[in-house]
Amino acid sequence: MNSRIMHRLVEQVRQIGNEERLWSPGDCIIVAVSGGPDSVALLHILHHLAAEPNLKLRLVCAHVNHGFRGAESDEEAEFVRRMASELGIPFELGVYDIPAYMKESGHGSQLAAREKRYEFLHSVAKKYGAAAIALAHHADDQAETVLMRILRGSGSSGLAGMRLKRLEKNVELIRPLLRIYKNDLIHMCEKTGIPYVTDSTNLLPKYARNAIRLDVLPFWAV
Repeated sequence: MNSRIMHRLVEQVRQIGNEERLWSPGDCIIVAVSGGPDSVALLHILHHLAAEPNLKLRLVCAHVNHGFRGAESDEEAEFVRRMASELGIPFELGVYDIPAYMKESGHGSQLAAREKRYEFLHSVAKKYGAAAIALAHHADDQAETVLMRILRGSGSSGLAGMRLKRLEKNVELIRPLLRIYKNDLIHMCEKTGIPYVTDSTNLLPKYARNAIRLDVLPFWAV
């Protein structure tokens, strides 16, 4: 480990995992990896923990190509495949035509993509007999989620936000980074020379979550 911030985040995730019982020794965990700094950091942190003799976790890297951005999406899938290969982690790719599914289902892009993403992650978990699916939601995502729910009128229930762990289809959905801020994850990648990709759609305010991130939260922070 060649960075103090890497060491700190690994220790923080270790502590969260132990306190919240996110995994048990020998578990197989499907790690959802988009290629962005959050999920790339998650994969590397779990890779460090997985190798420890007292844990011996088995990881599988799962990536979904939603078919929104053509060649850019294909390049991201290849980037994640190479990274998993370099770490010696099995790789699973799901390829979907989300625009076609949107027409079929009548769903918007975000909901359609989420449905197919979780469908794929659960299928991979079943294939490997995994105990959990690790998602890279972090503290900034939690703030965005709570604010979105409040703005939609969910009231006090919206303050609960996302949970660190919840059972879905007999598999635990775990969020080991939920108490860590995005800046720390980006800083870790940059300090350790871990590459990541940037999804250009994350900068488009037409999506509700992006608008919250780009416009509303910065205004509240002033």
